[in-house]
Amino acid sequence: MKRKIDIVVRGTDWIGLWSGRFLSLLVLLMMGIILYEVVLRYFFNRPTTWALELTTMIFGVYMMGGGIYALLVDGHVRMDLFYDKWPSRKKALFDVLTFPLFLAFFCILLWKAAAYGIDSFVMAEHSKTAWSPPIYPWKMSIPVIVLLMLGQGLSNFIKNLHLLITGKAL
Repeated sequence: MKRKIDIVVRGTDWIGLWSGRFLSLLVLLMMGIILYEVVLRYFFNRPTTWALELTTMIFGVYMMGGGIYALLVDGHVRMDLFYDKWPSRKKALFDVLTFPLFLAFFCILLWKAAAYGIDSFVMAEHSKTAWSPPIYPWKMSIPVIVLLMLGQGLSNFIKNLHLLITGKAL
């Protein structure tokens, strides 16, 4: 049983690590798009109609997806006044006790995000700008990211529970 749990935790953590690495490359893509827009706008007086909107869409995915990696490396903000001074088992106990709040929030978020994305997909939603790109792929990315965050949170819960019970990190 421990072996199966270890495989699930390692697999989930691997996904979190590689999603963070992939999403970090989106910063370079956004920089390239903005550079392209600036050069066209200020040197050739030919601004684009799509650069700002595309950069905003990419940034949304980057910010939401970054939460997966932040969960993996314990990078989310918390009230560190007491938490940082606690021993690892006490931190694990606190994290295990607060996990139901995390689970409830992300399950509701997944439910609402899935409905939001599916509605957008069904009506083949497009932006109401001059460029008018399809935005349903971006809206469909929200439930996928929430699902991955839920998986990473579950992995963290399993690691904390193991530490709490055995006193050893998984």
